[in-house]
Amino acid sequence: MRKKWEVALRREGFTASESSVICSEHFKQDEFDRTGQIDSEMVLFPPSSASRFTSKDYVLPASPTALKARLNEALARVESLERERKNAMAREKRAKTTVRSLLGDLREKNLINEELKERLDFYSDLQIDFKAKQGHEYSKDHREFALTLHLHGPKAYKYLRETKNVPLPHPHTLQRWLCSVDGKPGLNKMMLDMLERRCQEDQATYGCVALMLDAMAIRK
Repeated sequence: MRKKWEVALRREGFTASESSVICSEHFKQDEFDRTGQIDSEMVLFPPSSASRFTSKDYVLPASPTALKARLNEALARVESLERERKNAMAREKRAKTTVRSLLGDLREKNLINEELKERLDFYSDLQIDFKAKQGHEYSKDHREFALTLHLHGPKAYKYLRETKNVPLPHPHTLQRWLCSVDGKPGLNKMMLDMLERRCQEDQATYGCVALMLDAMAIRK
């Protein structure tokens, strides 16, 4: 049986050993024995045709000229794939932008004032993926940006979402998020945590803050 495989492979000077193997991709499914009547999980039937092992895809040409031509074909294929990869990366980069560019556009169209722009500048480096589908999972920073913009600039929010097709959450989603905010009287832990995180991220801007407390009557 081993001799039959050596002949079928047609590899000059090749002698099969106990550890010699052949890739299963070269065989059809009906050439495997999966009956379970033998110890091995899959055993190949005796080779019925050697044509697949002499295909130009698996056998190197004997002529140096033909070998060089095959190499040039492979190199051209590699260059083509590399160009495709770079083009895909460029498309991916164009599909993403940052909040900074969005704020500049909104300011030029007078959809936000300078005060709101300065407030949102904290999120300037936040990336917006235009390829993301509506309703995808939003990060904590994306949520804060969306809530702040919608609260202080609803027209700007609508412009970005409906005209510029920025994948911002639907206003109903924002309302659902706000329903989960703890609005009970007293110090709001979520706001204190946010201030602490801002201070850690930007010590120069948020290193010194004033905490103002006020009291109000609440009717049941």
